[in-house]
Amino acid sequence: MGIRGKTLVKAVIALFLISLIVLNIKPVLADDLSDQINAKKQAMNDVSQQINDLKNVLAQKEKDISSLKSQIDAMNSQIELVQLQIKSSQLEIDKTNTEIEKNENDIKDKEAEIAKQKDLINSVIKELYEEKDTNLLAVVIGSTNFSDMVDKAEYLAKIQSSLKDGLDKLQVLKQELEDKSNQLNAQKTQLEDLKKQKEDEDKTLEDQKYSQAKVMEMTRGQESEYQSKLAQANAEEQSVSAEITALVQEQARRNRANSVTGRDGRGAPAMTGGFSYPLSGINRISVTGGDFMDKAYGFGFPHTGVDLAAAQGTPVMAAGPGSIVIAYDSGGPGLSYVAIDHGNGLVSKYLHLSAIYVKTGDVVNAGDVIGLSGGTPGSHGAGAFTTGAHLHFEIDDYNGNPINPHNYLNIAPPLF
Repeated sequence: MGIRGKTLVKAVIALFLISLIVLNIKPVLADDLSDQINAKKQAMNDVSQQINDLKNVLAQKEKDISSLKSQIDAMNSQIELVQLQIKSSQLEIDKTNTEIEKNENDIKDKEAEIAKQKDLINSVIKELYEEKDTNLLAVVIGSTNFSDMVDKAEYLAKIQSSLKDGLDKLQVLKQELEDKSNQLNAQKTQLEDLKKQKEDEDKTLEDQKYSQAKVMEMTRGQESEYQSKLAQANAEEQSVSAEITALVQEQARRNRANSVTGRDGRGAPAMTGGFSYPLSGINRISVTGGDFMDKAYGFGFPHTGVDLAAAQGTPVMAAGPGSIVIAYDSGGPGLSYVAIDHGNGLVSKYLHLSAIYVKTGDVVNAGDVIGLSGGTPGSHGAGAFTTGAHLHFEIDDYNGNPINPHNYLNIAPPLF
């Protein structure tokens, strides 16, 4: 067989291989995993609607909590709300797991497709360039006339163009693989966040159930006991506010003009700006009704601070430099608290502390740990009436007027 014949044979082989490269496109079909993902999304939408409906019902209930029955009814709705949120989070976790599985399968398919493309391209290159009689010189010499040579040159150009198309597709596949890998990593991170969120939700559910049980235990299921506890809690908080205001004003008379000095080697001038977080991590309102002057508070007296989500025993930090106006430990289930004068006309207050690490007159800097959070009903420092573990954080002026902490801190709304 002459050069012309061999070239034609190789042309057939090359064109066949090139066609495999260019046309080797796998159709994207809806598979079982995609169906599972869509089903999870629909289930999540259904639960989300239930959550929104229940939130609206709960908001109405919490506007008028004036009796033990209405309090327990609201707490039942809160428990149901947390249970729905846990269900939604579990669906989200399941969906993300399925998406990860699908992405991992897609990545394997892409890797296999890339390997196949490389093999095909290598085969074409080998057929075209490894044999001496397939190079351009052999084609020119083997041509019977000028027209034949032009045809063969056009054929080689077409082969080279097809190879370029194949290489371009290989680059696209590699980019798609990289995108899939990045997406997979993001999904794995999201999954870890979702698992942590669900752990928090599970803990919240336990706290809600425990709080409801403690309310029934403290009141013995009697309306008169409930009203008595509310009155006691109200009187306790008013007494605390009055005492702190009196102490601050007395200190002002002694000379507030001087800046507060920090501990040796850790200067802490009087504050001129905002506050730092009294808790580590994300600061979030613990429950609906726990925000500043929230209408859904429901205990019959103004909510002058913010209830920040915190597990029992979480370290509580000074929100700014200043001096400890009072550090009061009830020594039992009565209300324990700390107040800090920041020397700028503002006082920060920390209520329901289960442990206190400072004493009256101490000087602290922003971030110093002053105690541990509490709030679990009946626990040390929780006070007469509380419905769950949290930190009550408050900012007052020197006359005892409460100031919205949102003016100083970025605080997220409650999960539920």
